[in-house]
Amino acid sequence: MGKETKLLEKIELIVPGYHGYKKKELLREDDRIVRGKVADIIALARKDLERAMQRCAMLNCAQLVAIDTMRKKLIALESRIRHAEAGYSGYFDRISVREKEIERLIEYDAKLIETAQAVEAAVKRLNGAMADPNSLGMAVFELDDKVRELEELLDGRKRVIMGD
Repeated sequence: MGKETKLLEKIELIVPGYHGYKKKELLREDDRIVRGKVADIIALARKDLERAMQRCAMLNCAQLVAIDTMRKKLIALESRIRHAEAGYSGYFDRISVREKEIERLIEYDAKLIETAQAVEAAVKRLNGAMADPNSLGMAVFELDDKVRELEELLDGRKRVIMGD
């Protein structure tokens, strides 16, 4: 329980209102709260990326198309996270969530938050690399890797929630 408690405390510090799936009636609410926080982090990253895109356009940099592609990925990812509720609806009502599944959800929640913050940090590094074309290219690759990692975590978390 030590690892689970540490993860719970970490998530509770970042996500106000999170209960750690402690009560059945709060399961769906915790799911919504975590996804909302992750989506908010991605939305902030997207806004920063849009500023980077504007700067890139002013500098006529070669990475403009790649940055726009990443912006579109962040828009899709934010929407997927924020509006995933329909796919999960009823799950917590129908199925008795076992302790092991709750532990896995808590682990996924912590990883989702951590990775969303890593996406946000990668966007900040991309913004800072605007003047150096080589660094900018690497920053775009780094951001793409972090976005892909977040997508994989979402897929894994959904499998846990759906009982696969």
